[in-house]
Amino acid sequence: MRFRIGVAFAAALGVLCWIGSRQPLAAQPPSTPWGIRLPPLEAPYPLPELPHRSPRNANYTIEARLDPEGHTIDGRLVLEWRNTADVPLSSFPFHLYWNAFRNTRSTLARGETRQRAPLAGRRSGDPAFGYVHVRSVRLLGEREADLTPTLRHLQPDDGNPDDRTLIEVSTPAPVAPGATARFAIEWTSLVPQGAVGRAGWVHDYHFVAQWFPKIAVHWQGRWNAHQFHATSEFFSDYGSYDVSLTVPDGFVVGATGALQGEPGRNPDGTRTHRFVEHDVHDFAWVAGRRLVERRGSFAYPGYPSVEIRLLVQPERAHLSPRYVEATRIALRAYGTWSAPYPYGHVTVVDPAWGSASGGMEYPTLFTGGTNLWAPRRLQSPETVTIHECGHQFWYLLVGTNEFEEAWLDEGLNSYHEDKAAYAAFGPRGWGRRYFGPAVSRRGSRTGWPVVAPGVWIGRGDADIPDLRRTGRADVMARRAWEYRTTASYGLNAYGKPALSLLTLERLLGEEAMTRVLRTYARRFRFGHPTAEDFIATVNEVTGRDYRWFFDQTWFSSGLCDYSVEVRNEPSPPLAGFVEGPEGEPVRAPQGPETGAARRPYDSEVTVRRLGEVVLPVEVLVEFTDGTLATERWDGRYRWTRFRYHGPARVRRAVVDPERKLALDVDPANNAWVEETGVARRAATKWSGRWMFWLQNLLELHAVLG
Repeated sequence: MRFRIGVAFAAALGVLCWIGSRQPLAAQPPSTPWGIRLPPLEAPYPLPELPHRSPRNANYTIEARLDPEGHTIDGRLVLEWRNTADVPLSSFPFHLYWNAFRNTRSTLARGETRQRAPLAGRRSGDPAFGYVHVRSVRLLGEREADLTPTLRHLQPDDGNPDDRTLIEVSTPAPVAPGATARFAIEWTSLVPQGAVGRAGWVHDYHFVAQWFPKIAVHWQGRWNAHQFHATSEFFSDYGSYDVSLTVPDGFVVGATGALQGEPGRNPDGTRTHRFVEHDVHDFAWVAGRRLVERRGSFAYPGYPSVEIRLLVQPERAHLSPRYVEATRIALRAYGTWSAPYPYGHVTVVDPAWGSASGGMEYPTLFTGGTNLWAPRRLQSPETVTIHECGHQFWYLLVGTNEFEEAWLDEGLNSYHEDKAAYAAFGPRGWGRRYFGPAVSRRGSRTGWPVVAPGVWIGRGDADIPDLRRTGRADVMARRAWEYRTTASYGLNAYGKPALSLLTLERLLGEEAMTRVLRTYARRFRFGHPTAEDFIATVNEVTGRDYRWFFDQTWFSSGLCDYSVEVRNEPSPPLAGFVEGPEGEPVRAPQGPETGAARRPYDSEVTVRRLGEVVLPVEVLVEFTDGTLATERWDGRYRWTRFRYHGPARVRRAVVDPERKLALDVDPANNAWVEETGVARRAATKWSGRWMFWLQNLLELHAVLG
């Protein structure tokens, strides 16, 4: 009986919250300051020329066949690789990412940063395992040679001899600077079953990413080659991809690149789909019988047109217009703030439930993720679509090193995602999902959607609690697998860099920040920039040295926290004034009936720096007679004090009144307001609203418990 009551109560609350969430966006408070407008696409200042093509030094021709019953891929590739280094090279590392799922002894399977090992508890032969088995490696050309006997496994990050996610082969003679080598590789892969990595299969749905032997990047005078870690993504060179995929007839296929003609029909009942794309640094694809295709387009004055192809699960086909519209939002907003998207097509994939393939980005293709119950106020699938489409600009067009500087991609993208969503939808409604798994599967938004109508959060506000809890755990500028916990990785790769960029925007001004990002995006398109390149761009555009800012944020584990306190004390009597009806001093009338003289006030406003981060702040002081004072403080010492003497006392004091310091971990202590009946009534109103929602959630939890 208790269970039935709990289910009924939960259902009722869910329906009420869902109904509340269905209110149109126009019902938002009209006074809400969205404050974000897209700048004109044509900049009024000079910008670097966009490159017409990438270096194209890693070009792949691939033929692959999928066996959906055995979940295997049989593949052959020819890699044409040009040595862009200034030294001859004879050893060549290749990534075999799926060997992370080969057994329970790989570095990923053992678990890192206190996370649960992805393959813990599984036994040999479990379908969740996956692998890449290289059958042969040959060097083509005049000095053709079988390189298979030279193949060896590398473990440069942790020395784990059981990790096979990185191999190396050696050529008989070095490849000279500027020269080209051609490698022919044959391999077999087992696609892992979902929920263990960024690729996987569920039923007949197969999402295939990081699936072929991929050469590492020779960068900054060395091979930048790392093992596969749970919290790191990928790094590779740009080139051209010509990929032929053979799958059973009736399978819908989506992939990086443009489909070349109609898929060819084969005698064995299969079809071969050929995709070609230039100036990309990866290739991913999806295949399945149940995928439903929807089409859309992006066309806006001044931007290249883009065909949008959506492959959606049939049970979520009703969300197709929202997927497409969110993609348009990202293409326009990111294209304005960086540089327009150059490819004529993009494919959006709605992942299968439990496939672990949601929320990931690949050239001209990305995956979203949502729930059957997707209230619009939760902005799902909108925000994940904007974020993953945004990666087309930050990481796929500007190819930063996701192994070593994840924040330079994820942080830039999170900053822009929040900005684009805010511009399109306004402040997000407060919402959470409850009673789902403790850790959501990638691309699966689990739990009951609960929305608090009318309670809004601003840009970056959602990241503040995480920053307050785990901000001191690590310096932000660390390699992705070296953070102490997965929570620290998430904060330092996403939330903290986004907040730091928002703070920088408010210090520089939006126009200057846009110029910084446009300059950076154009100069390093198809390149591999670093954090130092970004900092140099900021200094160049602003004409000032902002190293101090990044030392305080990107290269620090300190927190930013300012607070303000006020003390008002009556001073010796001030002749000629009396106390008015609200306690304010008013000039006394002349004559014997003037009454007692009112004393003036000595007021002190004390601003304290509670955190380690030193940033300049402004302080707004309001007096009871309506006058205002604006003070400025460099924040270098732990505190400062402003003193005032006069007939009016301080009514309100606010440190950082314009919220420039988005990194401040406790905005609640940034303001002091003299308590009055009005202030108490306002506090009671808002605390009552929050307590109403908290009470409902706690009662629901108690009933179901």
